[in-house]
Amino acid sequence: MWGWMIKRAGIGVCLLVFCMLVGCFSPTRYGTSLPTQVMAPRYADLVLEGEVRERWWEAYDDPQLNVLIDHILKDNLTLQVAYLRLLDSILAYEQSKSGYYPTLGFSAGLSGGGRIAEQSTADPTYSLGLSLSYEVDIWGKIRAEAAISELSSLSTRDAVESATLSIIGQVVTEWFNVQYYRDRIKLTQQLLEISESYHELVQAYYRTGRATGMDLLEQRDQIETLRSTLLAHETNARLAEQALYLLAGGKRQIDVPGSLPEHIDVGGTVDIDQLLERRPDIRAARRTAQQADARIVVALADRLPTLRLSASLSFRATSLTDLFTRLLWDVAGNFAANLFDGGRRSKALDRAKVGYLQEQFNYGAVVLRSISEVEAALLRYRLRAQELADARNNLASRQDMLVSSRQYFIGGVLDYSRVLSALRGMVSASQAELDARRALLLAQINVFLAMGGGSWLKEASDSGTKRAYELLESLDREQHGENEQDED
Repeated sequence: MWGWMIKRAGIGVCLLVFCMLVGCFSPTRYGTSLPTQVMAPRYADLVLEGEVRERWWEAYDDPQLNVLIDHILKDNLTLQVAYLRLLDSILAYEQSKSGYYPTLGFSAGLSGGGRIAEQSTADPTYSLGLSLSYEVDIWGKIRAEAAISELSSLSTRDAVESATLSIIGQVVTEWFNVQYYRDRIKLTQQLLEISESYHELVQAYYRTGRATGMDLLEQRDQIETLRSTLLAHETNARLAEQALYLLAGGKRQIDVPGSLPEHIDVGGTVDIDQLLERRPDIRAARRTAQQADARIVVALADRLPTLRLSASLSFRATSLTDLFTRLLWDVAGNFAANLFDGGRRSKALDRAKVGYLQEQFNYGAVVLRSISEVEAALLRYRLRAQELADARNNLASRQDMLVSSRQYFIGGVLDYSRVLSALRGMVSASQAELDARRALLLAQINVFLAMGGGSWLKEASDSGTKRAYELLESLDREQHGENEQDED
């Protein structure tokens, strides 16, 4: 009778374990979606028609800029570190999946012992064995931990893409800065030539008494002011080139040709659904909240019983000749539960829930901030476009005023102070037009950055991860080669 009851109990335990394995006890599932905490966009009147540009910097039609960006995506040291960090997170995720599988161990041993007595002998014991251990994931803890690692890897990828987006923006900005300061140098030189020609004119009229000494001194001061700005512009151009050199990882000689380009058509803007996927920082915030959600599962599972199955096969004997004649086996199931821990696990669960609520609100804040950034970028873009149009109208008016004042001065209608005032106005308007052109280009860059990245960003991340793998493999080959040389 007892044997029959033991058999039934054994069958019951086996059925229980089987039900747990196939999911009769449904584990707690962590959420993969978050409550929507976004508001309707407020920039409906600013939305531009058309498709959002991919690889938007290519629209400026500057082949050398495109080549430089391709090299920077490969050689930038910050990105190299980021790609290796991404590779490490991928390996950590693969490592975390080991919990899905049982642990198999091998052992071999030699021991000796005996009674402590006179003329006692030590009897050796030989052992050889295999052991198998597996924790049944009843409550989904192992799956949740793997999900946390996977989400962490994806979040790291988002951080890499955010860094890539930022670096591309820096490259294009510094490229335009070099062109801008070189254009300032050219403009200053042109204005200097005009001012010197007017200086010759006022000198001639000074000798005839139609211009005063003060007119001559003020014209001379205008020339010196323009000359003093040349060094500042040259210095700023070299600083921008140095910034590009650093962004390129110090591997390329930077040569920026051409002048500051005209602004391009932005193309179009993104809607809310697109923004949630195109912005890496939004994706990272969402995955961080999902990790916090999964940590609730881990904290909850820590409060519940655990089931661990184990099995072993071993040989043990006092002589090597008898070692393989004595096979021992063992099968066990360990069901353990915590009865009292002073509330540690309960508070850990509450803290995990608080962490999830924090990340949930943080995700909503990131979404709202991103919407606001798009709106601000579009507003500034529209403002800068209007400022450029106004600056060009003002420049045209100042040029006409200078021509007219010069003619009136030659005709004896005006004194030279009016000509000098018109010249200064034209100089200021020329510089303002160039400043407005650069401001509009920088506003365009901010629009593109605010709208996030598309498929090109994913391709850059994939290529960077591939190069990180290649670096790891080359390191292994180098170490293998060093070991072979040591053996020789």
